[in-house]
Amino acid sequence: MLLVHLLLILSSNWIEYYFTGSQYHLKFYGFEWVQALDGPGMRRIHLLMGVAAIGVGLGLCYRFCAFMLFCSFTYIFLSEAALYQNHYYFTCLIAFLLVLIPAHRSFSVDALLFPRRASPFVPNWCRWILMFIVALPYVFGGIAKCEGDWLQAMPLRIWIPQKTHLPIIGPLLAERWMPWVLSYAGLLLDLAIVPLLLWHRTRWIAYLAGVTFHVLNSVMFRIDIFPWMMILLTTIYFPDTWPRDLFRRPLIKDTQAPISAIHRQPLVQSLVACVVAAFVVWQLIFPLRHFAYPGSSNWTEEGQNFAWRMMIHHKDLFMRFYATDGSTGKTVEIPIARLLTQRQLLDIGKSPEQIAAAAHFFAEAATRVGLKNVEIRAVVIVSLNGRKPQLLFDPDLNLLTVERSMRHQAWIYPLTEPLLEEPWNVPSPQWPKILGLELPDASLPVKSKRPHGLPR
Repeated sequence: MLLVHLLLILSSNWIEYYFTGSQYHLKFYGFEWVQALDGPGMRRIHLLMGVAAIGVGLGLCYRFCAFMLFCSFTYIFLSEAALYQNHYYFTCLIAFLLVLIPAHRSFSVDALLFPRRASPFVPNWCRWILMFIVALPYVFGGIAKCEGDWLQAMPLRIWIPQKTHLPIIGPLLAERWMPWVLSYAGLLLDLAIVPLLLWHRTRWIAYLAGVTFHVLNSVMFRIDIFPWMMILLTTIYFPDTWPRDLFRRPLIKDTQAPISAIHRQPLVQSLVACVVAAFVVWQLIFPLRHFAYPGSSNWTEEGQNFAWRMMIHHKDLFMRFYATDGSTGKTVEIPIARLLTQRQLLDIGKSPEQIAAAAHFFAEAATRVGLKNVEIRAVVIVSLNGRKPQLLFDPDLNLLTVERSMRHQAWIYPLTEPLLEEPWNVPSPQWPKILGLELPDASLPVKSKRPHGLPR
């Protein structure tokens, strides 16, 4: 699956778009030190990832290839936070587990080249940890959908009417009740599918429901490889003999020694057990951190990433940045559309944390053109899930004074606008006037934040 994804990337302008389209790269908090290479360098990293993916798929030099796959994919992921998608984070976690799991003991080139290391068995924890990681998007996705906006069929009441052009299902999506049906169906599936997969009597029903869910997501929303990943990975809940049953003849006979008799290494096993236990505890706690922040996480974006809060909010934006020369008081508008890619603009506009981080880049740009003692301010107006738009923070705030941290950012205005019966549809250039804000004549509307895949 990663190899297919890589081929799509290399055949498009994806690398150039994300890594040479702007001099600035968004960073995750704590990973600002991860620096992207230039275009050719990032292309080489992607090629290395492809070679590693082939090695893992064939089970050739498996441990080394799994480690290189994890390192290369995670490096790319951390190099540009605008790349963030839940399934990219999910892939990082899977790649990390592949380093620990002896998946090369059967059906692999390594097993053929080194028969003494081959076995039809692996420790039972390997299967359970994969079942655990596959459950995370479902369970935490279901928890996220229990919030008020989703229960009011938002944002599907905005997105679904835009999909009526689709063949076959288009006329059905035009029905006003369809967003409500899909909202509650998605909620119930996320919360119920894991228990139903664990019970053998309902396993096939749950799996077919999951396949239907993921195929519909792929058809209606361009969300890359995630639906197909989940369709394949969810088969981990089936009996562990199903791959052999499918091919009918195992490559390695079951008469070989069981795992208990093969290369036991107590120290290594203890270390792996500690790593896996810490991994599980972290994955159970970290996605819930958004409950520790006041207000709506969908509005502030605090605790939003790495928490499986997938496709639960829609934001329309109006955004302008200004640089002020502290010596003369002269204020100029920053041409952010020329400094950043459209994807970066979308991600910055929806995240106060990224706005504050980008302000330092804008200050450097302003200094290069002659401004001194620069101060950076911004007017950012946001409509969340079709609400009436409101200011995200004080336009008079010098963003260079904001300290980036994991603590609650009190400078963000709380969400005060309620959900509307019908989504707000006034064009964003008119928002400042509606809110009584005086702005220069020029304006920079930013397109809606909607699900999307690779840039065409």
